[in-house]
Amino acid sequence: MLKRILTALVMIVVVFGFILGLRQVHPAILAGFIALITIAGAYEMCDALKKAEYKTMMILDMIAALAICVLTYFFNYLGLALSMAAFVIIALSIFTFDHKYELKDVFATIFILFYPILPMALLVIMNNSPLGLYAILLTVFIPVLTDTLAYFTGRFLGNKKLCPEISPKKTIAGAIGGVIGAILGALLVFLLFDVLNVFESFNYVESFALSDEYWKSALIYIAFGIVAGPICEIGDLIASWIKRKAGIKDYGNIFPGHGGFMDRLDSVIVNIPIVLCFIEIITRI
Repeated sequence: MLKRILTALVMIVVVFGFILGLRQVHPAILAGFIALITIAGAYEMCDALKKAEYKTMMILDMIAALAICVLTYFFNYLGLALSMAAFVIIALSIFTFDHKYELKDVFATIFILFYPILPMALLVIMNNSPLGLYAILLTVFIPVLTDTLAYFTGRFLGNKKLCPEISPKKTIAGAIGGVIGAILGALLVFLLFDVLNVFESFNYVESFALSDEYWKSALIYIAFGIVAGPICEIGDLIASWIKRKAGIKDYGNIFPGHGGFMDRLDSVIVNIPIVLCFIEIITRI
């Protein structure tokens, strides 16, 4: 448990430092960091599906992870759409002419283009926006606090299992604690931006507040946390079910006590489109 907590604290400090530090230099530097994480996540997913007896086109998925992030950075949604379509066609073409691949193999290869590569490319789009830092912190803080509160609530108060066939350690109490954590994560962003305006002097950061009245902003953040929390927990369960089907405990072992990149990205990945929708709504109202 101590190793898990220490690793979590180090990861939070490192990730927060990278986000702030790299965006201070230029958002393109952070986009490059996101691309590297995307490549690592794609590799781990390829490896997991290999253990589940799928012969994925690993090299193609690795190239796609980099190319899609790069094209998305320069051309936003158009680059994302065209590059995704191009790599789906390439995968199908390889399947057509290289008969060592079965139909399930090309489907597994294309699956990785959509999970985790597509959501991570959306994170690049998020990083490009004027509200990039705001959106990224909202994307990261909510899953981190969801996972943290779910873990400790489940450990000390949990009794009744949530989905024992998917993840035996998850409890209903933990799930409730996770939603509370999501609310706290959203309120932390509210505190940093609406109340304290901590990043006012930072490069490439636009000052932002949901409302001139704190109570209105706080209610919106609480509502968003209530919505995002369960979705983040579902993201965790999705990744757990893939691991169970692949017969593995973790996607990797780079983070002691926490597994690999995909073990840490599972909740973040599903939160990315939710935050993007939230940003679109609040900027249009």
